[in-house]
Amino acid sequence: MSTSQRVFLTGASSGIGWATAHALVARGHRVFGVARRGEALAQAAEAWGDLPGSWAWAVADVRDPESVQSAVAQAVDLWGGLDAVVPNAGLGYFDPLPSARLEDWHEMVDINVKGVLTTLHATLPHVVAAKGTVVNIGSLAARQVFPNSGVYCATKHAVLAISESLRLEYRGEIGVTTINPGAVNTPFIDQTPNLELRATYRPQFDAGMSPTFVADAIVLAIESKGRGVYSEITLRPDLR
Repeated sequence: MSTSQRVFLTGASSGIGWATAHALVARGHRVFGVARRGEALAQAAEAWGDLPGSWAWAVADVRDPESVQSAVAQAVDLWGGLDAVVPNAGLGYFDPLPSARLEDWHEMVDINVKGVLTTLHATLPHVVAAKGTVVNIGSLAARQVFPNSGVYCATKHAVLAISESLRLEYRGEIGVTTINPGAVNTPFIDQTPNLELRATYRPQFDAGMSPTFVADAIVLAIESKGRGVYSEITLRPDLR
């Protein structure tokens, strides 16, 4: 096991975030998780009480810079700094562009792009001080555009560009990894208001990767500190 690291994780209450928090704590790391739903975050303290790492949490919305800054301050006060940040919070609405709702486009940008930037802005000084690691959550959609998901794809292209900018401008100071998963078996598709597309895509997500598989890649990126940097990790469902 690598040396215990202090990790700030958004979107920690479900899906990939929840699996990542559990995997990190099980490996002995200290995780400060944030999400909008405090109930699920609170349950982890009891469920993971016998694991070797530490778990702390706060309710925060990545669309609200003040709540993110407050959560980061709590994490730093608790542990004296941060070694890694995983701006995992995100969502996707699938709809043809001609019929999509403007508010859905805005919400994806607010969470998937602005939320990542807000999280990075609040955590980077601490991660840089620790010569730590940023693990951004991209998607296959960061490299490819799919029908009925153009704006979602645009947000993930933006995440990849943010990662590349960090790599260029913080060279020698931090490690930067982008995780690009394909379909993952989480409630992700349930957010889509288009019921027909939701039903069409559900089998693809049901047959997707376990969130623990993606979590293992995030742990791998964080624990590579001192040995090398995984610039990108692309994950696809095993269709054999």
